[in-house]
Formats: sequence, C-alpha cells, structure tokens
Amino acid sequence: MLEEEEEIPVKYRLRGETDWQFKKEAIMKIGKTEWAIRLKLCKQGDDHQYYSLHVALLTPNRQSRVQIKCTRDGETNPEWMQEYTFGGMQTLLVNPCLMKIVEPKDKVTFVVELKQLTEEDAPKLTLPKEILFPNGTHALKVGDRKLILDPEYLKRRAPLLGYLFEDDENKEYAFDSVLFEDLVDAMGVFHHRWDLEADRLLQLIPIARKLGFDIWGPSLNREFSQLVHRSEPVKIVQLPTDEEIPWEFDTNILWMLKDIKTLGSSSIPQKQNSMMTWEDDHRNCLMFAYTQEFLGEKYLSLGFQFTRESCSSDDEEEEEEQDLRPPSICRSVTHFDIFVHIRDEYGNFMYTDKILGVKDDDYVIVGSPVFAKFEDVLKHSVDGNLDLELIFVSRSVDPGEDPEQEEGNDENQDIKMPGIKNGKIQCEGRITHINKEYLSHHSEFFRGMFSKRFVEGSQPCINLSMETLETLKTGLDMLYNRRLVLDDVGITRTLDFADRICSKKLMDGLQTMLWGSKIINIEDKQWLAEEFMLTDLEIRCAMEQKEEVLKVTRASRKRARPVDFQDDAPAAPPQPIPERVFQQINEQADEAISAR
Repeated sequence: MLEEEEEIPVKYRLRGETDWQFKKEAIMKIGKTEWAIRLKLCKQGDDHQYYSLHVALLTPNRQSRVQIKCTRDGETNPEWMQEYTFGGMQTLLVNPCLMKIVEPKDKVTFVVELKQLTEEDAPKLTLPKEILFPNGTHALKVGDRKLILDPEYLKRRAPLLGYLFEDDENKEYAFDSVLFEDLVDAMGVFHHRWDLEADRLLQLIPIARKLGFDIWGPSLNREFSQLVHRSEPVKIVQLPTDEEIPWEFDTNILWMLKDIKTLGSSSIPQKQNSMMTWEDDHRNCLMFAYTQEFLGEKYLSLGFQFTRESCSSDDEEEEEEQDLRPPSICRSVTHFDIFVHIRDEYGNFMYTDKILGVKDDDYVIVGSPVFAKFEDVLKHSVDGNLDLELIFVSRSVDPGEDPEQEEGNDENQDIKMPGIKNGKIQCEGRITHINKEYLSHHSEFFRGMFSKRFVEGSQPCINLSMETLETLKTGLDMLYNRRLVLDDVGITRTLDFADRICSKKLMDGLQTMLWGSKIINIEDKQWLAEEFMLTDLEIRCAMEQKEEVLKVTRASRKRARPVDFQDDAPAAPPQPIPERVFQQINEQADEAISAR
C-alpha cells in the first residue's frame, strides 16, 4: 500500500565540508542528538513523481523539537519550512511531496537546514493538542485536538479519506469514534513509515481500514492472519532466535507448541510461529499457531506460508540456471498435501487434518482456521506443551485433474475443507464438508441458513442449487485462508458469490485483488464497484479516471520549461586554427606527389 520508491544518486554537502559527496543519507549532530537526512524519488500514481525528504532522529530516548527549512538553490523564500517534535516512536518525518518532477532529467539543488529549538531526555513523547504533518491544510479533529494533513497527498494515496477534503470551505472533520493517539499513530505509519511494534500495528489496522487505507510494517512480516489478501509476497526474514529446522517433502516433522494455554489471537510471539528452511530447494516455510473464537467457541488455528525462488525466466541465461536447479523446483504442474497429526502420550493419533491440493507456487498461504477446539487440545498437552506431527507430501497433478482429489480415489468423492467438519453443502451433485460455526461467523447468509429459523438448519445437508461448484469451492478456499490467484472471470464470479452470501471478509479480499488486477480495465473496475457497493474501490476508480482526464489536459498544454530546471548549456566547439588547416593540406599534397 505504500508508494513506490527508489533510491536516487544524491550529492550531500554539510556545513563545513568543501566538496560534495555521494551518500544515501547525510548524518549530522546537533547538540546531543544525531540526525539523518535522505532524499528519495517517489512514484504516486502513473503521472505523479516527487522528490521526498526524510528527516530522522537517530538518538534514542531523546525528545527534540526542530525547525526544518528546505529551499531550492538560488531562491530566497523557503520552499518548505516546518517545526516538529521528535521523540518516542515518532523518530521519522517524511515530506512525500517536496517537489513534483516535471521531467525525469530535471536538475535541482536543495538546501536543508535543521535548527534545534528544544531538547530533553524523554523516552515517551507527549502529544500536543495540534500536530501538523508536512503541507497540511485540513484537520481531523478528536475532541479539541487536531491532526492537520495534506489533502492532495491523501487524494492520491487514500481516496476514501481524501474524498472528505473535496470541499475547500470545510477544513475540519470530527473523528470522535477513535482515540487521538490511535489516529496519529495510524496516519504516522501510513505517511511517515513509523516502525511500531507488531502488537500496536494489529490494533491500528482496523482503525486505518475505517479511514480507507491499509498499513503495514516490517514487524508484521511474520503475521499470518494479515498476509492472506496481500497481492505481493512478503519476504520471510529469519530472526536471530530462530532455530535451524531443516525440512523437505515426504518426511515427518515435529513441531512443539510450548505453553499452549497462553496462545493468543496473534501469531507474532515466537512461541507461536516457527520457521523451516529447505536449503537444497531454496525454500522457506513459516508455520503459525493462534486462537480464534467463532460464535462463542474457541478454536486452535494453524497457518502455513511458503516462499521459494521463482521458476519463471525470460532470458537464456536464467533458463540455463533453471536447468541446474533441483527437479522439484521446476516441475511444470506440481502440488502437495499437508497432513497434521496430534498424538497422545502413547503415540496414538487423536487428531488428523488434511490440507489437500496446495499448488507448489512461488508464494503460498494456506491454513486450517478451525483445526481443533481449544479445550480439547489442552487435554492432550504434556507438561503444558503440544506436539504436532507434520508431513508435506508432494505429488504431480495432470492438467485437468482436480488437485484436491486424493490419489486413487473416485473423482466424485466429497470435498473436505480443513479442520473440524460438522456440516455439509451439496452443489452440482458433490458434497462439501464444512464447519457451520466458521461459515456462520463470516457469512450472514450461512448464519441464517444454519439457524433454527430455516428448514435447512435442521437438515444434515443443505443444497445450493443456484451456485456452481467451481465458484463455491473458490469462495470457501479464500474464506479458509488460502491465497489464490484468480483471473478476471474468477474474480467477478467469486465477487458475485461473496455478495450473495453476505461475507465481508471475502468481499474485502476480492476488493484488494480487484484493485491490484492488471487485466481488468478501470471502467470495468468502477462498474463492479458500483454494482457491489464497494465504496473504497469506487472512489479509487473515480480518482484514477479524473487523473486520466487531467493527464490528457496537461499533455495538450505547451509550457515553457522553468529556468531552474534548464540543463547546463553544452560547451562550444573549439575554434579552427587556419595555420594548422593549411599545413595539413600542404602535407596531403606532398604525399600525393611522392606517391606518383
């Protein structure tokens, strides 16, 4: 969700230095604090490129208020000047729209000055009643406290929130449903990349989504529940505390969940996730365990995230390297199954779960959100720990074959979703086994269907004759935390299914997938947004279409290039020397005569 950025070669010269130096950032010391200044090239949409200025406080446990002044070389008036208080977790201030780039080869010199106003020891920052973000003109109010933001930046990055700022006369909007600290932190992560703790980010994600944008941070890279609907792979980083757990297909792996009673809804604590590495296959697997409650019942949930090197290559050199990789990496159509067992103290199987037909892709997320009831799992723990036995079974699937069909079984066999199954759905002659409480939690349609108010609630199997089996299976897979890559037809059909069953979780995931789709044009996206009342997507599409109109208008204008951006005039060629020219002519004539 963050804007695209790339490092640009920048020359820095601090006061006292005589020469310009190429650096990623300029480091300076003011009083007892150390600061870093960095310039980046940001892309905000197809027709918006900006220089962004990053100012960071590097000294921990210090609170400092500074004045930041940025001017362009040769100008007397400041291009941007602001006072800001740094401290606590708020150690970074970003001006993402320092200057718009008219042409890629614009040359400009910025002069950045920092002036320290106050400084003190303070590990925690006390927020003032009014906070001004760079270029802010419109305020979000919580009580008598204000957060002043840049409306033009929000219109490009968070259209749903930027839509409020269309009225230039009204420059203040009340948000009394959230705490001021939560509002500041959510906008700080979104705007300035504040690196907050994972637990704090999980608290802020629902608030940010109410405001129409999503937030992320490096500390959430191991969080399973937030990865499901992200279009781009998240790199798994091995922590220093991670134990080396080797693994490969068709071998038994033991995973111990320590202190099972303290498992919570977040999978971030180290005792709730474990990383395995298959070095020969260039593959990583992150296993998650967390708890969820559905209709008053607490369940143990499991999740798996797989990443490996891509098999796709466009040039001959990559194809040659691909041939040298292990065969398991480059098989054309390969799937694998996951078997999870819980044994008692005597070695007997107490619980067995299967996740079938997992495609061996570059980036895979699957899970079992209702693996077992939590109170039942506690009964089989030993000394407060729970031992899980995992087997990853690889198998090749022929084109056209159902990957979730077990080998050697009839093609008309029942489809079984992962975890506890206590209900059945029939569609196109096939039975799908599901968990009633889980579907009821995520779908108003199924909640009513399984209740006693309807006849279907007392039936052992409900019939969905109006649905197609393929769409039903796709929708249930996404609800059961399986990441899928759908084409335009698959997205629209599944979106229609999600609308019929009134599933907000499924609609949110499809809305994210739809906006990131490269094969659906903006007009079709807007039609789907209006058809299914996807407010966030509708505003994004409207803003994108408005930008396209402005782009055509700008292209039709002929503007003189600003003087500040004029390239240096090329050096004039050297003047000819007549004596030298005549000397060369005489030498050539003498050579011709001697040759005769």
